[in-house]
Amino acid sequence: MKASEIMNPKVIYATLPSKRDSVLQLFKGYGISAVPVLKEGKIAGIITRKDILRKIEEDQVALLMTPNPVTVSVHETARRVVEILSSTPFRRLPVVDGEKLAGIITVRDIIKKIAEMNIDTPVRKYVSPQIVCVWEETPLKVVGEIMRLANAEICGVLNENEELVGIVDEKIMLSEALIEDYIVQSTNSSSSDTDDKWSWDGMRDMSVRYFEISVVKLPREPVKKFMKPPDFVYPQTSASKCAKKMISNDLDCIPVLDSANRVSGMVKDKDLIRVLLEVQE
Repeated sequence: MKASEIMNPKVIYATLPSKRDSVLQLFKGYGISAVPVLKEGKIAGIITRKDILRKIEEDQVALLMTPNPVTVSVHETARRVVEILSSTPFRRLPVVDGEKLAGIITVRDIIKKIAEMNIDTPVRKYVSPQIVCVWEETPLKVVGEIMRLANAEICGVLNENEELVGIVDEKIMLSEALIEDYIVQSTNSSSSDTDDKWSWDGMRDMSVRYFEISVVKLPREPVKKFMKPPDFVYPQTSASKCAKKMISNDLDCIPVLDSANRVSGMVKDKDLIRVLLEVQE
């Protein structure tokens, strides 16, 4: 299998020169979190939602993007693509044909491919035993802080009977609406020494918490109002069935239950894609 068989050829991209707001519109309009950046038809960089949050005062895409991103050729093997994505922080790779951008491959694209295949390898070897869970009445802003402290990408939601009733993840916490609100708030705030938005006096009346690398305002309502419907797998669930559940529920990670239906861990998409290293020749 080649990169050209996995990639999405319909690439949404930004161009140079351009500004942050145009990229945010792409993110919001297409429901994505990153785009390649082209200059004179050639790939010059890649910009993600996190890049924007890292440099909240910057407006120019050229200064926000990561220049010279790692790319793969349309002729590259799927094995090599998986090796790169599973061993680096990257969640996407631009695909080039010569110097021309031909497509993009995301971790989600590979999960979709696994879902279409008939891979019956049990997911038990890809299970991470660490997973954070909270009570369904916990305020969302507290859940965000718990996830930050635990460096968690996903959080299970339990009811009073200790049953899994929902899931929250980074996509819920870092919604585009919250990002836009924060950008407006930050760029419109005074930068004087007497009104420092980073001081405790400036923050004490705001429901603001650091979540991963960003600062966002999270609601005080219970997490049960924001959670996704629960889904889960067992250690013996096949890789393809697990991938289907992740796609249908728009999850990057999925909880794993033990034989007593208690939460015992999770499967991350970047771990699950390694199954292709075993089935590909």
